[in-house]
Amino acid sequence: VIDTPLAEASIMGIALGAAFRGMRPIPEVQFSDFLWPSVNQLVGEAARVCYGTDGKLSVPMVVRIPYGGGIRGGLFHSQNVEVLFFHTPGLKVVAPSTPYDAKGLLKSAIRDPNPVIFLENEILYGKSFEVPVLDDFTIPFGKAKIWREGSDVTLVSWGIGMTYALDAAEKLAEDGIEAEGIDLRTLRPIDYDT
Repeated sequence: VIDTPLAEASIMGIALGAAFRGMRPIPEVQFSDFLWPSVNQLVGEAARVCYGTDGKLSVPMVVRIPYGGGIRGGLFHSQNVEVLFFHTPGLKVVAPSTPYDAKGLLKSAIRDPNPVIFLENEILYGKSFEVPVLDDFTIPFGKAKIWREGSDVTLVSWGIGMTYALDAAEKLAEDGIEAEGIDLRTLRPIDYDT
């Protein structure tokens, strides 16, 4: 991996071309902050090509993007880019909060015929975890997970924010306030029903 924004744009262009030819590339942007030179390829091309070709061309590509602050990365390694992508028709946006969900959602993303932005919070990389390696499972897009039942207030989040939301719910419980904790898991499509 070459650690420069222009290299990321070149890699994204190669991946996009491969997806147009029926391959299933999984380019990885080293940091979300390096994504900007390749945004037109994602928003202007990958997201629109299926609609623009009346469904004749799909883009089965998964773009892995580490994102978020709190890792002492300074202003060039700490951006949150979700807002750009979950407002872009044609893209699916995934933001798991646990390694288990990351595995199941990544497998769903690879099997999807659409371009998927797979956001990986950098703080979660340093967490200790176990994932069932041999279990073959997927997690469907557009289905939130209720981590905690509650009747007084609902806390909704994704990625590392879910950890903070559940911590807040525990503190609220000490004061007799029962908070429901909902993890969106996918930002687009979003689970409005839950």
